[in-house]
Amino acid sequence: MTETLNVIVNNGSSVGAYTLDLIAPPKLTSEITQLPTFEHKRFLRDLRSGKVKQICVLVADDECVADLRSATVFTENERVLSSSSMDESVLDEKTRIERYDSQSWESLKTNPLYEDLVEFKDEFPETVPCELPKDKSIRHEVELKPGSKYCVMKQWPLPREQVLVIDKFFADRVAAGHVRESTSPHSSPTFCV
Repeated sequence: MTETLNVIVNNGSSVGAYTLDLIAPPKLTSEITQLPTFEHKRFLRDLRSGKVKQICVLVADDECVADLRSATVFTENERVLSSSSMDESVLDEKTRIERYDSQSWESLKTNPLYEDLVEFKDEFPETVPCELPKDKSIRHEVELKPGSKYCVMKQWPLPREQVLVIDKFFADRVAAGHVRESTSPHSSPTFCV
């Protein structure tokens, strides 16, 4: 069984209206489980190359009817089982609207940490932005006290004599003005020419 739909397609470089003939997906669980499976990498490769002509997304029938005008309504014996968080069997005593309202900024006004949360409100937007957030120009530096050692673990420990020779070598180089002490906590002593 095929179905013809008029759709608007935006492929990034152009937008246009097209007529598509779609093959109706199987509705019975036994038919769905017989469909071939793809490895994720193979699926993406075939999708990019155009070998995949149609993708069907399985949704719970109540979501399907509410969201899609052309949705197929399954009969009781053909219903595809779903583990959606909106299934009646997994909903707690709160409805979806009550849960949404309990997570709003308005409901947080009674929270003792509300003032601190508002300060970082832009970190938790109501909708996910389609671009990166504005750079706040915050830079962090950790300055070490003069004479402190670097904070990295060596791959293997050096004998004590070699550590003393290396420390003396760099002390002489610092005194001569050839090198300076690092202010980075993640550096190791390196001599570059």
